[in-house]
Amino acid sequence: MKIDFMDNTCIVYLNKYNIIDMDFSNTKVLERDLKSLLLRLKKYYKIDIKGYYNITVYIDEYYGAVLKIEEDNEYYDYFDDTIIRMKKVKSNFLYEVDDISYIDNYINKFKISINDNKIYLAINNELNENEYLNLLEISNIVYKK
Repeated sequence: MKIDFMDNTCIVYLNKYNIIDMDFSNTKVLERDLKSLLLRLKKYYKIDIKGYYNITVYIDEYYGAVLKIEEDNEYYDYFDDTIIRMKKVKSNFLYEVDDISYIDNYINKFKISINDNKIYLAINNELNENEYLNLLEISNIVYKK
């Protein structure tokens, strides 16, 4: 799990090994799991988590999920509990890299595109764990549509 904080937004990267027990098809169960995740974030990162949150769940078959958690300050003082509004988005994540030489041995597993002098990889075929960890190490995940 990787977490980035920006203003009132928290981005949580959950690879497929972090979400084995999460059921993305059942909205009620997923909401319960997301509340549990928020409580873990509160415990480990000492963040005051209460109020109303908008959570966008970006789901990718190869990576797992990215959660964009935005606090709605307008309702902060009204709730002692944590209330979430969730939106699920199926997405094909891209991986922004500076150099593709690191993946020469398995380059055929990607579709490569270049936009604004940046290199983006889209996974075409399943990667083994070592290939995938190597990709994560050299790339930035682009998860939004």
